[in-house]
Amino acid sequence: MTFEDIINKLKKKEFAPVYLLMGEEPFFIDEISDYLEENVIEEADRDFNQVVFYANDKDVDAALVIASAREYPFGVPYRMVIVKEAKNLKNIDLLKDYAANPSPTTVLVICHKYGKLKAAQYKPFEKNGVLFTSDKIKDNKLAAWVQSQAAAHKFDMDVTSANIVSESIGNDLTRINNELLKLKIFLPDGSKITPDIVERYIGISKEYNVFELQTALGERNIAKSNKIALNLAHNSKENPIVKIVAVLYPFFYKMLAYHLAPDYSKETMTAIYGNMHPYVQQLNTGYAQRYSVPQLQKIVSLLREFDLKAKGINNNASDEELIKELIYRILN
Repeated sequence: MTFEDIINKLKKKEFAPVYLLMGEEPFFIDEISDYLEENVIEEADRDFNQVVFYANDKDVDAALVIASAREYPFGVPYRMVIVKEAKNLKNIDLLKDYAANPSPTTVLVICHKYGKLKAAQYKPFEKNGVLFTSDKIKDNKLAAWVQSQAAAHKFDMDVTSANIVSESIGNDLTRINNELLKLKIFLPDGSKITPDIVERYIGISKEYNVFELQTALGERNIAKSNKIALNLAHNSKENPIVKIVAVLYPFFYKMLAYHLAPDYSKETMTAIYGNMHPYVQQLNTGYAQRYSVPQLQKIVSLLREFDLKAKGINNNASDEELIKELIYRILN
């Protein structure tokens, strides 16, 4: 089941007897677990019917969890048992036996972050309850997720702002969500989130970020490119060279693909640039026309070289030095 499927069922009060939430992305696991914790048992009834175990406690093991899950609820339809940090749970194999025959009056939630159980361990959960695997959002889809999460918080965020947030914060969904929640303190529902708003309330500069550098390079604006590059270099902890290369490589590679395309039909442009807004695609093709094929071949090769350097291969320079050198060599 997807995250959205699970949340929709929970909103309809359709509860399963067992939930196994596992995977590398903690945000979705926490969202589902928190929703269950807050919505299955009324607050007044939680003292007797809801228990949360932390598996990193040396006194907590699977046998204790199962014993608690086998207890009957007191005055309410369900008992709620949540196990957090389940990756550390002792005798975790015992849970598959419980999941094969779960109590119909208990909702057992297993939060297994940063890892997955083996098939033999999770099959009973899949058969008798809900199995959810929480995967990381791929970097090329992170900005789209930021936009969708902003919409979930009743904001209208433009593409540029989503790119700035995703690039500056990185693949930390919990932090991104917290920053969006911060905006709700200052802005009413329906507000449009622009780069100015991001800079003012989240504290990420709209002027000095890798996407502004990308635009300046696309325009071949040497003065602006150098100004942004120097700022990024001086703040290289927040803007590591590996992040900059990861953004610039597809940008220039698509320019090269544009020049080498057999035609400039809508289908071909979509294959190169994806489903961009026509105006944004026009900007990108305009950037490509400012560079020749030999220049782009040199830049793509250069970015591959700096990708290796960013990973410590044949390199003793700091990120600050690498950023300055990379932009200088792109422009010269």
